[in-house]
Amino acid sequence: MRRSRWKESEIEDMLRELPKLKDDRTKAEVYARIHDKKKKKKKHWIPLFAGVASLFLMAVLASSFIIEKKGTTSREDSGSSGKLSLSESKEMADLERKDSSNQEKTSEDKQEAQEFSSNQAKIESKDKFSEMEPRKGEKEKTFEQAIYQDDLKNASIITMGVPDDQMNFIIPISIKLKHHDESDTLNQLVNQMSDIDEAQYGLSDYFPLDIKISQGNDINTAHIDFPEKSQLLAEDTLFLHSMEETLSYNNIEKMTFSTEGKQGARFAHAGYLKEVDIPHQKKRTYLLYQRDESSPNFLVPSNMGYRDFEEALQAGKGEADIEGISPAIPRDLKWERISSNGDLVTIHLSDQAVIENSEETLQALEAILFIAKDFGFEKVKFENAPIEEVGKLNLTEDIMVPEAPNQVN
Repeated sequence: MRRSRWKESEIEDMLRELPKLKDDRTKAEVYARIHDKKKKKKKHWIPLFAGVASLFLMAVLASSFIIEKKGTTSREDSGSSGKLSLSESKEMADLERKDSSNQEKTSEDKQEAQEFSSNQAKIESKDKFSEMEPRKGEKEKTFEQAIYQDDLKNASIITMGVPDDQMNFIIPISIKLKHHDESDTLNQLVNQMSDIDEAQYGLSDYFPLDIKISQGNDINTAHIDFPEKSQLLAEDTLFLHSMEETLSYNNIEKMTFSTEGKQGARFAHAGYLKEVDIPHQKKRTYLLYQRDESSPNFLVPSNMGYRDFEEALQAGKGEADIEGISPAIPRDLKWERISSNGDLVTIHLSDQAVIENSEETLQALEAILFIAKDFGFEKVKFENAPIEEVGKLNLTEDIMVPEAPNQVN
């Protein structure tokens, strides 16, 4: 707080510098003009305003000697003469008040902007997290189609060998059911044959069949009774392949036949048969079948066998000149050597082997697993894999071969 340093002589000098004002109007005239201000659009306020301003300035200057007020009468400035006029001081005070108000408002705006940015960042972070992780209560998306032993703790499998739409191959289709007694497997199989809709998978409308299927002399034998002159006896090649593929996945080792209750059946190509053993090691390769883009991809076993496991693997890369059939193993999935020890076969992958965590790679690896199964191996080891996991397959350890392919439920 400072006292005014102005002297009386300085004030007098300032008052002398003010313009001289002269108003020749009478009081009555002034009052009349004020009274009529609403009726007139043009107003002549300059003389009156100048007089009022002069009186106001005199009153303020006089009061500065009595009342101490910071910044209202003078202010030192390093870049000026050190004196400011009263009007300049008042304007600066007003500016300071406005600036302080603006600063407070700006501070509030910044705080709101920071809070908005923080909330937006949290929302974006949650969105990114939801994209990376499955939401609570949702299962992580997987693309496995094969059924493994770990999938059967409280379930069982029914597999049916269904011809493709051109009836060139038999494609195993697997359905996982709630666990049932093995003695009831054949009844479950007949039920599934009646319920399956082959068309939705791009397959032939083949089931149900005009036969009766029942248990044979033991739990591992299926007995099939034909009606007289059954069409299946004439189309025996397709029928026998379909039943072999179907029953081999359902722990059946033998089929016995009868015709209208009489032992045996006469087939057009296979001749007269009373029974047929079902082989479980056919030494085949696996290919891919897809009727069209709207149909799913399925692993399909070949119609012919191979001398050894590696030859069957190479055949899985081959092109088939059959519509809907393509290689199951890509050419860039390369290996250097293959070795086996008992029920374990080891595939030593090349440094150039392309393996990704994708549906295509998983389908190729599962094709290899089923080829190994067809050659009697129970476990497969992939060495020198560039990644550790494909789907749920852990490539750093021995992998048990699957129980059945092409799950559709």
